[in-house]
Amino acid sequence: MGKKKLIIIIVAIVLVLAIIGVVAVVLINNSTKEKPIVYYEVQLDEEYSNLADTNSAKIVKYRVTIEYTDEKMLAEIEKNKTRIRNNIDEIMRATLSDDISKANGKQRLRDRIKDMVIDVLDTDEDVITNIYIQPFVVQG
Repeated sequence: MGKKKLIIIIVAIVLVLAIIGVVAVVLINNSTKEKPIVYYEVQLDEEYSNLADTNSAKIVKYRVTIEYTDEKMLAEIEKNKTRIRNNIDEIMRATLSDDISKANGKQRLRDRIKDMVIDVLDTDEDVITNIYIQPFVVQG
């Protein structure tokens, strides 16, 4: 009879430890799941800027959209909108049409604008995730 009680106690302890282990694994897996990233966008007004070409008067028409992941960033973007728009205009005025027409020229322009927005808003690439320029028309 003593061996039966000992076996029952050992089996009960093993079952309790197994249940505790399963519960611990489930809790750890649930707590380490990453939240899905939500992307927000703010679209700036359509703008016109002269390009830096000296041999001809070229004008670019564009509208910039800023993509971000922190919903609190909208207030910062709105607060700094004039500065951001002015800096984008300065970037456009310092850009040659040949630079834009080169391979990845538009991407390099988007990267310059993104770096500027990150600097103005004092944030990073995890928050300001992308810059879109649509439409983008060079005339002249």
